Amino acid sequence: MKMTTEKLKDNLNELGVAKRQYSLSNELIADAIILNKHYNVWEVFYLDEKGNRANEKNFDTEGEACFYIYQLFKNAKVVELKFKINTK
Repeated sequence: MKMTTEKLKDNLNELGVAKRQYSLSNELIADAIILNKHYNVWEVFYLDEKGNRANEKNFDTEGEACFYIYQLFKNAKVVELKFKINTK
C-alpha cells in the first residue's frame, strides 16, 4: 500500500514525533521537515530558522516522499532510543 500524507501523519504520531517538527501541507515552518508539492514534484527539505532550505530531495510521487520522511524520523527515533537522547 502506498503511503499518503494522512497515513504519514498517523505513522509520525505513533512514533511520537511532535507536530512542530514537520509540515505536510505546503506550510513553511522554521526548524522543521517540509513536504511541499511544487507542480508535479514532491519536495522534501529542512527549513532552518532563517528560511534556508537544506538536505533537499525531490520525488516523483507522494508515496516516495512520504516514505522518505517516515524513514528520516524513524531513524532519528532509533538513535534517540539507543543513546537515550531526549529530543522533546
